[in-house]
Amino acid sequence: MGKKGASRKLSRLALGLAEGVFAHTVDMALWFVIYMAEVGVPQSTSGQVWRAQIAADRFLRQVNYDVIKNALNDARKRGWIKKRTRHADPEITKEGRRRLASVLPHYDEQRVWDGRVHLITYDIPEKQRDDRELLREYLRRLGCGRLQDSVWMTPYNPIDALRDVIENKSLVGTVIVSDIGKDGSIGEEDLKALIVRVYRLEELNDRYETWLEEVQEQGIDHWRVITYLSILQGDPQLPFALLPPWWKGDKAYRLVRSHLRG
Repeated sequence: MGKKGASRKLSRLALGLAEGVFAHTVDMALWFVIYMAEVGVPQSTSGQVWRAQIAADRFLRQVNYDVIKNALNDARKRGWIKKRTRHADPEITKEGRRRLASVLPHYDEQRVWDGRVHLITYDIPEKQRDDRELLREYLRRLGCGRLQDSVWMTPYNPIDALRDVIENKSLVGTVIVSDIGKDGSIGEEDLKALIVRVYRLEELNDRYETWLEEVQEQGIDHWRVITYLSILQGDPQLPFALLPPWWKGDKAYRLVRSHLRG
């Protein structure tokens, strides 16, 4: 494969990764603008400009320039970015920051937990199968893990979040929420072992470990931050007390936080 073919392949891979994190290319453009403005603060202004230029060049080699140009124009029309001067880099607005905050996965440092795990069971008739699928998708978005087709679990109380969908879809009486204590179990599995299995934490941890190995070998750049976000997007962010001792998600977060703060 020639250099142009390899470049196109890399561009497709980069866009595919970004699209896994961002809902729209305009959000990727917003991320790039804020990343270039705030990633680290070297000891000198010239060093900061040089570092930003290197990152920008790498970014534009990996993503088609027209894609970013169109996305920046779109963001400008929406009032999410603005030009500081004729030749200056674009600047993100307060509205743009709010937009970006609403679409990026967020690491919860608090994870307040009441010490109980909640089970959601339902028996929805076949004639309401569309509503059943909607409920399942909603449970996934809430971060619930599936024990069986009609049995789901979550450490965070889902009652308030589920109330609207249950009432709006006439599912009252078909959905039951119960709970077990932090020392409880289901069958022969204790709670922590169950959490690891249901949420497939070993697979997710492998992704974090691979990311950490790449960072150790090559450092953190723009795309590795996005790679981290793509992993975080699939992280159920369980209460810290329920995570196994080998969990690497918190270590990855600390590295990204340190990088972005400079």
